[in-house]
Amino acid sequence: MSSNDYSPLDRLDTLLASLININDISTYSSSNSLQTLCETLLNSCCKLLNSCHASVMIYDKNVKKLKILASTGAMSGLPEQIKMSPGVGIGGMVLESGEIIVVENPKDNPYYINHLGITGQTLPLICVPIKTKNEVLGVINIHSQDFRIISDNYTKNMLLVLAGKAAMTIESMSLFDTLTSRNFEMVETLSRALDAKDHYTHDHAGRAKIKAERISHILNFSEKEVVQVQYAALLHDIGKLGVPENILLKPGRLTEQEFDEVKKHPEIGYKILLPVSFLSDVAKMVLYHQEWYNGKGYPYGLEGEKIPLGARIISIIDSWDAMRSDRPYRKALNYETAISELEKGKGTQFDPNITDIFISLEIENHKKQNNTSTEK
Repeated sequence: MSSNDYSPLDRLDTLLASLININDISTYSSSNSLQTLCETLLNSCCKLLNSCHASVMIYDKNVKKLKILASTGAMSGLPEQIKMSPGVGIGGMVLESGEIIVVENPKDNPYYINHLGITGQTLPLICVPIKTKNEVLGVINIHSQDFRIISDNYTKNMLLVLAGKAAMTIESMSLFDTLTSRNFEMVETLSRALDAKDHYTHDHAGRAKIKAERISHILNFSEKEVVQVQYAALLHDIGKLGVPENILLKPGRLTEQEFDEVKKHPEIGYKILLPVSFLSDVAKMVLYHQEWYNGKGYPYGLEGEKIPLGARIISIIDSWDAMRSDRPYRKALNYETAISELEKGKGTQFDPNITDIFISLEIENHKKQNNTSTEK
């Protein structure tokens, strides 16, 4: 199908579908999301113009240059290390001006840079800014067989709408990442406060966070879900701030009455976290992280999949770290004994699937540590 076969209605349908796809991407954020967004934007532009030669470049403020994040057709041959400064080349001029530039004969244009001398790059070119109200975030470069298509106002307006939506998404991703970073700083500060109270659990929360992230990725959690489980890993014992130190640091085994005080910490943690808007879902993981898979845990005796998945992840991580750490009343268990205890608890205390995942990760980690020690 040639560009001329594309009716305005067909192209409008394509635009609407593309906007929906980009909107779906904006619901989560990570470094991979930006890559996904650029690839989606690239495919959308190519469908809109019925072209197969295009690239999306994003401005990297650290190096102050445009970098290719997605490319296709003849332009897919461009090396990733190619970067373009503001004002240099057609793309750089668009970045600097914030205006669309259309070039009918790129090879005759003194500002055009054909990095690899690829034939597809000599076709008519349209460069579109990816911009918000305040700044240009990147550039879309599209080569087309038909100069009339890329030079008409209808095409330009459709591309600007598409680029504008992409810019809004990139901006929201940046804001989300900044907010997430600040939230992590606050959460880590809280977890350090707990570590300061109980020196036996030094950096327990930090280790739990790393393990929680790895398991969450294996279970294909969304980026938002991964972050929430990391928060829960850092804060699952925050309720111990409400438990008397003489009980937490008692050098012998606890009495039944003392253990009843310790068992209050999930509910105390829940009450501490629930009023914080970005931690409301995390509060539930904290509340249930001492529940057992067979229903014999606390505080409510939930069982199986009635226990939130995040809480089931924290449960096994918490138990492992407790076994592998010195306690007031005993020394840390060795690696083999701790693994054996996890196997015994599979299906009773712990979710069987998560137990298998956790054990495989610990075996892998143990082998790496042994290899490193041998090499030294």
